Amino acid sequence: MNRYETFIIFEADLAEEDRKMVLDRVGALVSDSGGTTILFDEWGTKKLAYPIRKKNQGYYVRMDYCGRGPAVEAIERILRQDTRVLRFMTVRMEADADPEALKAEMATSAQEPASEEPAGESTEEAAKETTEEAEAHASDAAAETETAEEPQIAGKE
Repeated sequence: MNRYETFIIFEADLAEEDRKMVLDRVGALVSDSGGTTILFDEWGTKKLAYPIRKKNQGYYVRMDYCGRGPAVEAIERILRQDTRVLRFMTVRMEADADPEALKAEMATSAQEPASEEPAGESTEEAAKETTEEAEAHASDAAAETETAEEPQIAGKE
């Protein structure tokens, strides 16, 4: 199964129920074809880079899923025929993806900010790196000063 990402731009003034209806239909297509929906990421209303069908704003949705080629073709056919969709674009993210591993990865990335290292350890490591960098710069500056002074002294003699 391949991993795909589809970006959909809806009309900004479209009712939420209508948008959910289209997204549910697309999600059902993925699951009916043996695929797995990983994530629906709604970005909200944003200004378009250029007018599309005399509209200056659109509602952006990113859909992350695993499936096969026929499922992608069916999704794109539905999105192409729906007049409420201003634009869409599908990109294959990786070939032979494991949907269960991707869902687990998404779950861990959602929990990651809460389970960070204690501040003391990271602060100590940062201080150690800063000290080492400062010592390296100081030794470089001293070496440059010595080489710069030697020709001047040699020129005076």
